[in-house]
Amino acid sequence: MVTMGKVIDMKDYISVRFFKHDILCGYCNQLTRGRVYDGGEAIVCTVCSGPMLELTSDEYCGETTIIFDPEDYDGAS
Repeated sequence: MVTMGKVIDMKDYISVRFFKHDILCGYCNQLTRGRVYDGGEAIVCTVCSGPMLELTSDEYCGETTIIFDPEDYDGAS
């Protein structure tokens, strides 16, 4: 007997780039623009999939502004 697992909706695979220019990932030291997946609460590296920023929606109410100022930014694009 074969048991079927839960199938993930295609909308869960939709993602967008996060940063306009490449930045250095703190986990793998590779340049990335990061990705945010639909329904996700993290910006992940496109090279190693490590979390670059994680937020949980229950920690924030209303609006939140996040300003990124990468440490060793050299203008790479």
